Amino acid sequence: MTSLPYYPYKPLSPQCIRVLELHPGASDAPLVCDIVVQHIDGKPYEALSYVWGDPTPAVFVKCIDEANEGALGVGASLAKALNTFRLTGQMRRIWVDAICINQKDVAERQSQVRMMGAVYSKAEHVLCWLGPFNDQEGGESKARLAIGFLRRFNDKPHEHLRAAHQHLHFGDDTEDTDGALLDSWLAIKDLFDVEYFHRAWIIQEVGLARHARLFWGTKDVWVDWTEVATFCSFMDAYGASIINHLQLKSWVANHINLVWATDSSGKPIHSFVEVLHWARVHRSTDPRDYIYALLSHPSATVNGSLLVQPNYTITPAQVYTGLAMNVIERTNNLQILAFVDHHEEPSVLTLPTWVPDWHALNLVAPLRYPTQAAVETDNSISVVESEKGAILKCRGILIDTLRAMSDIIEPSELTVTTLEKEMQKKNPFLIDHIWNKTVVEPGIPLASPGQLFTSLSLVLTGGFLNDSNSTLGEKQEQQQSDCAALILEYERIRLDDHLDGFFASLSPEDKALVQTMATKGSAHQFVQDMTWTSMCRKVFRTAKGYIGLGPRIMKGGDLCVVFLGAAYPMVVRRCDGNFRLVGPALLYGFMNGEAEKLCRNGTLLEQGFEII
Repeated sequence: MTSLPYYPYKPLSPQCIRVLELHPGASDAPLVCDIVVQHIDGKPYEALSYVWGDPTPAVFVKCIDEANEGALGVGASLAKALNTFRLTGQMRRIWVDAICINQKDVAERQSQVRMMGAVYSKAEHVLCWLGPFNDQEGGESKARLAIGFLRRFNDKPHEHLRAAHQHLHFGDDTEDTDGALLDSWLAIKDLFDVEYFHRAWIIQEVGLARHARLFWGTKDVWVDWTEVATFCSFMDAYGASIINHLQLKSWVANHINLVWATDSSGKPIHSFVEVLHWARVHRSTDPRDYIYALLSHPSATVNGSLLVQPNYTITPAQVYTGLAMNVIERTNNLQILAFVDHHEEPSVLTLPTWVPDWHALNLVAPLRYPTQAAVETDNSISVVESEKGAILKCRGILIDTLRAMSDIIEPSELTVTTLEKEMQKKNPFLIDHIWNKTVVEPGIPLASPGQLFTSLSLVLTGGFLNDSNSTLGEKQEQQQSDCAALILEYERIRLDDHLDGFFASLSPEDKALVQTMATKGSAHQFVQDMTWTSMCRKVFRTAKGYIGLGPRIMKGGDLCVVFLGAAYPMVVRRCDGNFRLVGPALLYGFMNGEAEKLCRNGTLLEQGFEII
């Protein structure tokens, strides 16, 4: 405890912030600072980005202003960061949220939250404190190994990735080399396991910074955010199999890149709901901050005003539902439905099934496809309140009933290496598994073997080869060749006398065709293209034989519907005269407005849906 009274905050004027002037001192000296109020465009300052951790006061900071002095308790994490960045010979001007915002004043918190983006974007530097080393004895050497390897990787990324594919997947090297390489990748894994990368607030703290530098354990071990961002972006684009093999969480950090991605004119690429999806894998103590932490993003403003105002007096469920209603009302589309990801167990929050739970653990990447299943907007969409809660009313076209489906596709099981490793997977020989579950067992015949081949190559990848449209022309042929190469990778590791499976079921002519196609394809490329789209989803067949990719909780008897104003088909479930949204899907043959054309010629029927 301290003998000083609690520091008495004074109210802030509009567009003003507090800045700490941290007194110099030795690392073990008490923490003392002047608290200076200034306009946000005032004197230069640095901003601290860190993990709050346990907020129980571990240290008291003596705070002084022109009229008062007092003490503020700070948690161990912040105390360590302040000690690390304190200079020995001069003041250091730092903005620190836990001290510069009166945390007991809800109105001030809400006001300052609106300014957080500006605070970090205007700071001269953002000091990112990753926290202490995981292992105090060997921690610093591992940290230096990770950062050194990351920099070498960035110099020659394709070369290092080829080595990783060869040695980590197949172990095809000498023990010494393989061990050194594995140690480097495990050090990288330790880096991205650090809790700092999983905080919701760092998305804007780092993403908006003029210059952000990450410090690990000590101010002498550092790496610039631009170096980390370069590594993460490359790995997401080309190294999905390594990410899944090592359970490497670089993809979490890469979501910061995606949140702030812009086109050549500087306009944000992603809508606000897409931004919220990229951010939902990061953690926040307060569920409302999954939205409030991103209100500084340009896409949070639609038609001149924020989609939602920070309000800490309402519940998270009210925040999430209100945001969904505002998005639908202002855009006249159902894009937000594509980000619903339900679990088998009930959510902690009570939400309508059409409202994404940004707080729940998310297991899937957003669906993607070059074209849209329906018109982009529909003025008939509305939300009405009822005794069942907020009901979404929309128009849609019922396509068919789900009849059969595969097990969940595990992203860590996509790479084919050896028969021994294949048989250790939950679903070995994935293409055969899909064929058995959706064709053989339910007895739903294929029009031809090519139907499964063509539809799977598109729905598993979302119709993209890298970032190019693969739904037609040469790119489509290439992706089908890549799929053929994957099929033959499975054949490569099989026992010679096997007689079952998709490839074994083909005629000699069809086998020869697959083999010819495979000579032009890359199994690795197909795994890369399908990883993010297919992960933790299931392949399904409908009663009429249509093939699609859908949510992991779908069941036989669910319906596949194309809603007007939605980019993707949706899986819904009947419920007491209404419908529950199960989640978004891809449905081969219905991804480019086909449902509306069939509706116009009388083959299908448009009808109203009420989703609870």
